Amino acid sequence: PTSRLGVRDLWIAAPDGTAMLSDLTLEVEPGEHVWVDGNPEAASALFRVLAGIWPWGRGRVDLPADAGMIAIGPWPFLPQGSLRQALAFPGTADRHDDAALQAALASAGLAHLAARLDESGDWVRMLAPAEVQRLSFARIVLLRPHWIVLGDATDALDSPSADAMLRLVIELLPQAGLVLIGRHPG
Repeated sequence: PTSRLGVRDLWIAAPDGTAMLSDLTLEVEPGEHVWVDGNPEAASALFRVLAGIWPWGRGRVDLPADAGMIAIGPWPFLPQGSLRQALAFPGTADRHDDAALQAALASAGLAHLAARLDESGDWVRMLAPAEVQRLSFARIVLLRPHWIVLGDATDALDSPSADAMLRLVIELLPQAGLVLIGRHPG
């Protein structure tokens, strides 16, 4: 872990060794916003590299400490349990009071869920795909990471909503480095 986010001389391979992306150098500074688009498979692999979960390839990858970064794909992981726990993940729900949780939900257009904070369930299945993605942005607002990597994290949203979610992050976390990888409908 470092205090930076970037790659140098990165070569990404498919599991069979086929090159997907070669000679990529990217460094994201605090407060900088970068959009990476291109071949969907290569973009998806780059997202996984920056999320720390793609082992095939070579080069240098600088990732900040886990507590300072959040990586969210099109289907973010939400632990089963209370909505409060899903929203605070990977931290614990007791670190945030109800007002902070409700404000985060409202900022992402999910105020209608505020009364369900203590309801338990499988939230990925209980919510519509667009609501799951909005919940990810509520989580970003709540956790306030220094680095944000989004991989197709707005593809279930319509264009105005996708733009609104990115504006939300940029306005509330102006010092956060943001990497948006893949499709963005806005």
